[in-house]
Amino acid sequence: MKNVLKKAGAAVLALTLTAALAGCGSSASSAAASSDTAAASTADTADETELDKVKAAGKLVVGVEGTYPPFTYHDDNGELTGLDIELGKALADKLGVEVEFQEAAWDSLLIGIDTERFDTVINSVSITDERAEKYDFSDPYYYEARRVVVRADDDSIHGPEDLNGKKIATNTTNAFIPWYEEQGVEVVGVDTSGEAIDLLLSGRVDFVGINVPVLNAYLQEHPDAAGKVKEAFVIPNSEDVIAIPVRKGEPEFLDAINAALAELREEGTLKEISEKYLGGDYTNSAYSN
Repeated sequence: MKNVLKKAGAAVLALTLTAALAGCGSSASSAAASSDTAAASTADTADETELDKVKAAGKLVVGVEGTYPPFTYHDDNGELTGLDIELGKALADKLGVEVEFQEAAWDSLLIGIDTERFDTVINSVSITDERAEKYDFSDPYYYEARRVVVRADDDSIHGPEDLNGKKIATNTTNAFIPWYEEQGVEVVGVDTSGEAIDLLLSGRVDFVGINVPVLNAYLQEHPDAAGKVKEAFVIPNSEDVIAIPVRKGEPEFLDAINAALAELREEGTLKEISEKYLGGDYTNSAYSN
């Protein structure tokens, strides 16, 4: 009887151990499967490009200032508008997604690309050597060069060689002052571009050095000055090249942006937007003519 009981007990113990081992094997297999699934999911996420993310989200998130007319600003109705806003909308349309503008201070815009808060920034961002080390840039869509502007009735200035002995009104921190002085120019210090243009119109100075958006902003506020000033020439090596920055290592996203910009240029949309907000076509280099 004891032998029978011992055998029965051994059988029960063997069954119990077998079931336990089977259970452990099942748990291990499930854990391994879960681990493999998580790894595959992580790999898929790692392989996902910025363009994939934009397409999947159905929107392009663009960082802007919202306080920098005529590029990004709020109109009298509080609506976000400007050259870069219209460009952002047109670009998103070409990519087949919606656009979402998020406003931030200038100093934090490019950081927003780093932290992936924004897909990109469209806010008159000029290409510099320092920025190009950290970001890839699209093809340019706008060129901003400093121009010598004179009174409309003054035909004495046509190039740098005509500036000797002339007077300019400008802020004394202007980075171009050394260049002006090399041309033999006398600098008259002022605080603002508006003051400089006022001195030009009054005949107290001979010219100002200014870019198109600043001049146009003045003329919008002082419509009586329209027709009283004209551009004499573009200052050499003064051009900022404006483009769209993206995180490095996103060639598909950059190619898609460039393809969209090429279409917008070919269709004449870039030119139309420039003329609307800047009063002229500044989508090509001032030095290309």
